[in-house]
Amino acid sequence: MDNYQAIHCIMNNKMKLAFKYQLLSLVMVLVIWYLLTWFVSPLLIPKISVVLLELVKIVTVPDYLLMIWITTKRLLIGMAIGVSVGIVLGVAMGKVKAIDHFFSPIVSILQTIPPISWLALALVWFGFNGKPAIFIVVTSLIPIISINTREGFKNIDQGLLEMAQIYQLNKQKIYIKIVLPTILPYIRSATKIGLGMSWKVAVMGEVLTTNDGIGGMIKEARNNLEVESIIAWSIMIVILFNLTTWLLKKMFKEEGAK
Repeated sequence: MDNYQAIHCIMNNKMKLAFKYQLLSLVMVLVIWYLLTWFVSPLLIPKISVVLLELVKIVTVPDYLLMIWITTKRLLIGMAIGVSVGIVLGVAMGKVKAIDHFFSPIVSILQTIPPISWLALALVWFGFNGKPAIFIVVTSLIPIISINTREGFKNIDQGLLEMAQIYQLNKQKIYIKIVLPTILPYIRSATKIGLGMSWKVAVMGEVLTTNDGIGGMIKEARNNLEVESIIAWSIMIVILFNLTTWLLKKMFKEEGAK
C-alpha cells in the first residue's frame, strides 16, 4: 500500500510539473504577443483584447455557431467514412496475406499523395462545395487507420487464438475477447493522430472550396484583411480539436471498460 501511494504521489508530481511547463509556455506566447503589439502595426498583429472580443463574438453569434457546426459535421462525416473503411481494410490486410500484398501499394500511394493534390481532384469531381473537404478527410484517414489496424491484427497473440480453438470458442467470442482488445489500442492511436490532421485538412478544404464553415469565415476575414478574426478562428480550431480529443479519449475509455 505504501509503494502504491509513493508511485501515485510521484505520478501526481510529474503531472503537476508538466502542467506548470504547459502553462509557462502559454504565458510566454502571450507575453511575446503583447510585446509585439507595441512595435508592429495592429493591421498585422492585433492586440490580445481585440482577438478575445472576436473570439467571444464567435461563440455567441448564432450565425458563427452555425459555421462551427457545418465544419464539425463535415469532419464527423469524413471521419466516420475514413475510420470505418480503414478498419475494415486493415483487418482484411492483417488477416489475409493476399489482400495485404494487393492493397499495400495502394495504401502506400494514398499515404504519399499530399492533401492538396486530393483537393485539386475533388474540386474537379465535386465542385466548389463542402464535399471536397469531406473527401480529403477520408483520403487522409484511410491510410493511417488501415496501416495501424493491420499492425494490431498481426500482433494478436497466436497462443491465445490456439487456446480459444482448443476450448472451441465461437468466432464472435474470439473477436470480442481476443481480437478487439488487441487491435483497439492501435485504432485508438491512429484515430487520435487522424483527428488532428482531419481538423487541418477539413478547414483547408473549406478555405479553398467553399464560403461557409470555419474555412469560409477565415477566407472572408483574409479578403477583408481582418487579422484578428483569422487568429480568433484559428484559436477556435485549437479549442475544438482539444474538445474532440477529450471526447474521443472518454469514448475509448468507456469502450475499454466494457
